[in-house]
Amino acid sequence: MMMLFSGVALAATWTDIYEDYAKDLKLDGTYTYAELQNYSDNATKAQYPLPLTQDLDTLVKTLLNKERGEFPFTGMEMALLLLGAVVLVGGGVALRRSTR
Repeated sequence: MMMLFSGVALAATWTDIYEDYAKDLKLDGTYTYAELQNYSDNATKAQYPLPLTQDLDTLVKTLLNKERGEFPFTGMEMALLLLGAVVLVGGGVALRRSTR
């Protein structure tokens, strides 16, 4: 039973990430995307010194963006939707004219 939940017990908390950064102003540990997201989403970090948390927030956001592995929205999706709409409307107009 203990082996079943050992992965959860070993997961880094947001305070582990903060203490790692506060020790020498860099992250020495390896943290998963979920652990970094947990740090980023935690509202109680506001009780810690502001300059340190701001720097760590910036670092964590950079790491989260790097680990995401995909580009942010570039407009290509909208171009494909627009192309599909033009094809559908054009096909409807052509069908309407051919039946008259």
